[in-house]
Amino acid sequence: MKNYYGKAKEFDMDLSVIHSLVSITPERPWGLNIANYLFLTGISAANFIFANFYFIFKQEKLKNIAFLALIISFIFLMVAPLNLIDDLSQPGRMINVFLYGWENFFTSPMKWGVLLLISFFIVTFFELYLAYQVLFKNQSKKQKMLFYFGILGLILAFGIEFYTAYLIAILSSFVFLHTPLMPLLFLASAFVSGIGMLILITQLYLKFFTDEKLNISLFSTLAKFLAFFAMLDIILRIFWFSFLLVFNTDDKFVAQIFFQKEGFFIVFIDMGLCLLLPLIIGFSKLNQKLPFVILAGCLGVLGSLMFRYTLVIKGQSFPKTTPSFLEYHIDFSNLIGIICNYGLLIALFCLALAFFNKNILIKGK
Repeated sequence: MKNYYGKAKEFDMDLSVIHSLVSITPERPWGLNIANYLFLTGISAANFIFANFYFIFKQEKLKNIAFLALIISFIFLMVAPLNLIDDLSQPGRMINVFLYGWENFFTSPMKWGVLLLISFFIVTFFELYLAYQVLFKNQSKKQKMLFYFGILGLILAFGIEFYTAYLIAILSSFVFLHTPLMPLLFLASAFVSGIGMLILITQLYLKFFTDEKLNISLFSTLAKFLAFFAMLDIILRIFWFSFLLVFNTDDKFVAQIFFQKEGFFIVFIDMGLCLLLPLIIGFSKLNQKLPFVILAGCLGVLGSLMFRYTLVIKGQSFPKTTPSFLEYHIDFSNLIGIICNYGLLIALFCLALAFFNKNILIKGK
């Protein structure tokens, strides 16, 4: 009898090992949808902060496009969470996020995100409404309320970026991602993409939706802001990579192998082309030439998207139970979801222009 139970126990252990081996898959838990979500929320948060440079801090150079930046923030925030729903495969699972897990709130960045996203959406909506009333309906009595909503929104905008950075940084088993610099990296990258997107949308708006003209000095100012945050992003990455590749005694050899595979993309394309070139444009006389400013905006947006892709997709490729780095293949259904996501974003922006009667540039006093 004892021999029988011993064999049964051994058989169960063998099944457990087989189950573990079968569970090993090259597919990552997070894919393109998550990278796109992080990218869109970064643009939303950065444009909200940028809009309040005027609404709160009264930076007159940014007055003309402050309301446009607020619209961009609101629309991108509406679209971004749809990536999370699409990633669930079964949208009904979203209910579980609200029903379960609150006992782990203080150690769960995902739970922080639930409250932050809802709160930020509400605050952004009301600030957009108040800004419209103050700027275009001349209801100056709402100026004070606009100021307070702006302050609250700034706190939430920073919180959005920090919580998404925590989602990545707490993955301690992925050596490339596990760094306390991640919140600052996310914030700098968000400003690069946010300002770049603001440059592009402003130019598209001026070209196709209005006969208004903006002084080149505004685009020059935007290019300088973009250059500053690109410089900050580069400095942070130098600190990040130096500690990862030189001073990290435990995992630096795996990280060095990773950089042998991905170093050209990360250093020369992402940092060199998409950060260093906008930096040069913004801090030189090229910021007086609109084509170069638009180029800087395009590169900033592209670089930030690649940064999110590198973190989510390539950052999860480090081997744990497999003998080599994992590969990633974009699922066709996810790609269709991303295309639909951007289609909805464009439709919402056109709807906003129709709602505001295409009058979104702030003029006069």
